[in-house]
Formats: sequence, structure tokens, C-alpha cells
Amino acid sequence: MRRAATTAVQLLGNALKIIFFIDFKVRPTKRYRIPAVSAPRREPKNAKKIPRIFWQTNHSADVTLSVYVNYLFNRLLTPTFEHRFVSDDECEEFIRENCSSETYDCYSRLQIGAAKADLWRVLVLLHKGGIYLDIDAAFSWSPESFLSSDHSELFLREGDGRLTNYFMAASPGSTILAGIRDRAVHNIKMNSLKSVFDMTGPSVVDAVAGRAAVEIERSKLVCRQGQFTKKIFQYPDNMRGYWAREQEQKAIVK
Repeated sequence: MRRAATTAVQLLGNALKIIFFIDFKVRPTKRYRIPAVSAPRREPKNAKKIPRIFWQTNHSADVTLSVYVNYLFNRLLTPTFEHRFVSDDECEEFIRENCSSETYDCYSRLQIGAAKADLWRVLVLLHKGGIYLDIDAAFSWSPESFLSSDHSELFLREGDGRLTNYFMAASPGSTILAGIRDRAVHNIKMNSLKSVFDMTGPSVVDAVAGRAAVEIERSKLVCRQGQFTKKIFQYPDNMRGYWAREQEQKAIVK
């Protein structure tokens, strides 16, 4: 069933992208706002260790039709979850108020938005718990089905065998997330890595969670990036804001 759902979502996304391209050409400046908080639409049937909170962030809450439909699709599959969209300023405020001065200092030294988002997602799940999902990723199946009541963490393995960080789920106080935080903070302090991917991103998650006793699913059975979106839809005003290009222009850490 989950394989069939993944295929169906892919086919739907491919069809809709044609509409999104046309819309973007006709209305290149049209934007839709993702709300800061969306309440659950119905009560869950049971309790889970991982809170039913669905976290996302982006460089702007005002997004193209493609990204907005992606958000609506994810909300459709998370009726028992509260959705929280957190702005850049709110991410910084959260870390300043909830984390150590060392962690906040390292976060403040990051100059690339994706690196900041990498660290924030770990910290918000460590302190609050829930699910984090990248703004361009779409669920293939409802989280109620693949998150059991006794899961403390859930990570995804990509086709290349490595864990990713565009989806993470955890209960508050996860020791695995604490380890990921510590490794990312160490990388920032050392400042010897040249890629966001390695300094704060998936490589950090894979190095820590990939060697721990945690629940791991194959990514395509849970969610996938780019089902409804492309980079041009996510960075419609400035493709240089994409982290892979941004890190070519300036150092990750100041």
C-alpha cells in the first residue's frame, strides 16, 4: 500500500508541475502565505511518545503555488497534527532563549540559511519534539501510520544508504539528537569543512544516528523531496539563495 501511495503521489506531482510551470510563467510574482500555526483538524485516537507537531521553516512564508500546494498536501495527510511554520527571526529567538550560549554563538556564526535551518531543526526537536519536514518535501503516507506509539525517534535512509535530515522525528530530550547537536556544534567551532551538507547537514545525522539503535525507514516509503516542487519554485526571486550556490560565494562560518 505504501509503495502504491508513493507511486500515486509521484504521478500526481508530475502532472501538477505542468500547471505550476504555466502559473509561474503567467504570474511570476504571485505568492501564497503559509500560516504560522495551523491547529489539528481532529483528535487523535491514541498517545505517542513523539508529539503531534509538524515543524517547517523557509526563507519566506510567502511562497509560489507549487510550494503552497505542497504544504496543503502535507496538511491533508496530518489532520491530527499541529503545524508550525517558523521564520528565520523566530528560529534565532528560539535558540537564544532555549539553548546554551555556546550553541547560540555557533548558530550566530553561520552565514548560510540552510546551515542555520539544519541546526535549528535538531534543536527544536530536541527541546519540543515532533516531526521536521523540509518545505519542498511531501509525505507519501500519513505519519499516523508509520509513527508507532512507542517510537522515540525515526530517521530516513536514502537510496545511497545514508541517512538524511529533510525528515526527522523525535520525542523531546532525544539523546540521539543531542549527539547530532554536539557534532554540528563541534564542526562549526572547528570550521574545517567546506560543505553545508557535511558541516551541519545529512552527513552529521548519518554519522550519529546511523550508528545508533534507532528506527529507520526507507525515504521513499515516508516522504520525498521534489514531489510537487523544483528549486526554481522554492527560490523564485534568487536562485543564488540555494545553499549549494550560496556556499560557493561565501564561507559557511564567519
